[in-house]
Amino acid sequence: MKKIISISLLFLAVLSLCAQPSEERKTVLFLIPFYTHEYQGSAVSSVQSSQDIQAVNSFLLMGFWAGAQIALDEYQEQNVALNVVVKDVTDNEADLREIMENRELMEDVDLIIGPFFNKTFQIAAEYAKQYQIPIVNPFTNRTDILTHNDYVYKVIPSQDAKPATLSYMAESIPHSKIILYMDSSVKNSEQINYIQYFNNHGISYQEVTKQSDLMKKITPNSKNIVVVFSNHAAKMLMLSRDLLYNSTPEDVILVVPEQWLSSPTYDVEYYSKLNIHFFSNYFVDKQDQQTQLFVLRYQDKFNSIPTIENFAFQGYDITRFFVEMIRNDGDMDKVKESPICIPISFDKTQDGGYENVNIHFLEVKDDEVVPARF
Repeated sequence: MKKIISISLLFLAVLSLCAQPSEERKTVLFLIPFYTHEYQGSAVSSVQSSQDIQAVNSFLLMGFWAGAQIALDEYQEQNVALNVVVKDVTDNEADLREIMENRELMEDVDLIIGPFFNKTFQIAAEYAKQYQIPIVNPFTNRTDILTHNDYVYKVIPSQDAKPATLSYMAESIPHSKIILYMDSSVKNSEQINYIQYFNNHGISYQEVTKQSDLMKKITPNSKNIVVVFSNHAAKMLMLSRDLLYNSTPEDVILVVPEQWLSSPTYDVEYYSKLNIHFFSNYFVDKQDQQTQLFVLRYQDKFNSIPTIENFAFQGYDITRFFVEMIRNDGDMDKVKESPICIPISFDKTQDGGYENVNIHFLEVKDDEVVPARF
């Protein structure tokens, strides 16, 4: 545990990585909420296990920074020219403005990662626009941060990524159709988004609100792409039983909320018979050699295990991708990185910054979660 805590001491440092003579040195500014004032408090002294860390604000994003350090170590080994500045930025606007108004610092910065709170990010993004520095938001779903700011990069894709993926899948599978199972006549924002996307792009779909009507819509000997929006445990179980006993699983591609997998009614062996699919912003293939190497290096450096939940993989992926981007003068087509957990492909929005348009589409197969194939 001492080794885990000791990594926190690095965030106020300015790290200067060795430079190749032929490459211009780049500067990366991390703005991460570390809550340094908590380090000496009783909250930290109560940490006895990795589970306890989640209750301490100052450790919530430590895994992100740890993952980023693995990426930075790799650059150091390659003698890549980097300066790394790391600042503790929470939701305190005055602290953020003090950093962003330090012109001597900011005129050297080539990339900003963070802040992680919406209000402070929007403030920092305005400064980034003024200084003409790319700024990355790793976790927000809000699209307004992109408006009128060409320097913002939003890693979490919009809701359009889901219907866009299903549209492509339906077009590539013969005898397929899309059925939206709303489970209610009152539509939520996600359901409305699906309908608007399909209507705007001329995608054929059917819509039902009753389970009995859904079963009537499923056509034998075809591919029925059934999109379920409910994650109510009892309704999940009833729908699952109905599909298993009254249809052929091979005829249905069941697309459900990711929360199904954490439901108390979920049983991987039972649900794997249903041809379950779901979307996720993150996925780690534990058999991948790059992933295994990252895990070994992380464990060796920090004596702890990287997870999606502690944001270690995300910290690594985001650092590698955007450092490569600025090394290539902002040309994303030249970035050849293969992310471990985030599928990355940015499109420029019509009136502003860049949004990731990729999302994982996964399935439960042979009692395991794997990337879907279609």
